[in-house]
Amino acid sequence: MTDFAIEYKGVILDACCLIDLYASGRLEDILSSLSQQVFVARYVWRDEALSIDGASGSDSGFQETSIDLEPLFDSGLLDLADLETEIEEALFVNFAASLDDGEAITGAIAAARNWCVATDDKRARSVFAQQTPHVHLLSSPELVKLWVDVAAAGVDEICAVVQRIRRHGHYIPPASHPLYDWWQNYLYGNG
Repeated sequence: MTDFAIEYKGVILDACCLIDLYASGRLEDILSSLSQQVFVARYVWRDEALSIDGASGSDSGFQETSIDLEPLFDSGLLDLADLETEIEEALFVNFAASLDDGEAITGAIAAARNWCVATDDKRARSVFAQQTPHVHLLSSPELVKLWVDVAAAGVDEICAVVQRIRRHGHYIPPASHPLYDWWQNYLYGNG
């Protein structure tokens, strides 16, 4: 998992992964644990990854909390990426036949620039694996696990992160995910 840093020039987050990691409450720390630059497509930032479920309100259930990435842009931990070349635009059109625009843009940029794609979307992972097998795919559990390993996070802290991702990002990895058991242990406070 950690050897991806040697071969790739960057990591680009799609909307679902960005939402999941933002929901963790530790996005800055998770991005800091990566050894290369992390990006998000401008389209994803402006049009897709807008909010997470926030704290429970008294009568209205869950309230949305806006995703604020400006401090991460200001610090340089996160940067914006746009489609810039004809190759990227052609890849986007190809991906857009099967995926939503944010995933298609994210995949096109990653494929053309030799970046990793961080996505938790099953369909996007399948399309990228089939159409651009050279693109390394990461997931929220892998990025959280990398942070855990780099930061030597404690059990209570890891449990809180995984539980916040479940509660506010509505994400649990599928049973087929290699880190499923690891994730479940922390989700239920067993670490």
